[in-house]
Amino acid sequence: MRIFDILLWPFMYFLGGFKFPVQETHPWHVKKYKWKTSSLLIKGDDIKSKFGQSGISKYLGLFHMPIFGGLKKYIVLENRNYKNYWNIGWNSYIQILKIYDSKIKLLSGKEDFIAHALSDNKNEVELKVVDFGTIGDGKYKKIRLF
Repeated sequence: MRIFDILLWPFMYFLGGFKFPVQETHPWHVKKYKWKTSSLLIKGDDIKSKFGQSGISKYLGLFHMPIFGGLKKYIVLENRNYKNYWNIGWNSYIQILKIYDSKIKLLSGKEDFIAHALSDNKNEVELKVVDFGTIGDGKYKKIRLF
């Protein structure tokens, strides 16, 4: 599927309003996961966006399309408790793409959600909020956006 991600990159750049970073999350990267503990409550503060991660927008992916009114705000989260990689999750899902840096950007959403982290040894670990921003603000240029 990584080749499909690469082929989609120009479209994601366009849908993001020609701004970096490019959103990397797609439905094939996310799977159901039963978390043992609640980790970190993230307040949905992207209230000006037309589309959030629920309802019809969830199924059409409109929340990943800022040019059509999708989400624009992100939160930077940090995990220092891993060896080689870790995975981020939210509510009852996990993102299967591996994260090799200590920080990741997540769209903050219109609705509140619970963020989780899973270390490479499969232990759930704590996350720390580092900062907030808006797509295209130029902050944290090397941090991926999920």
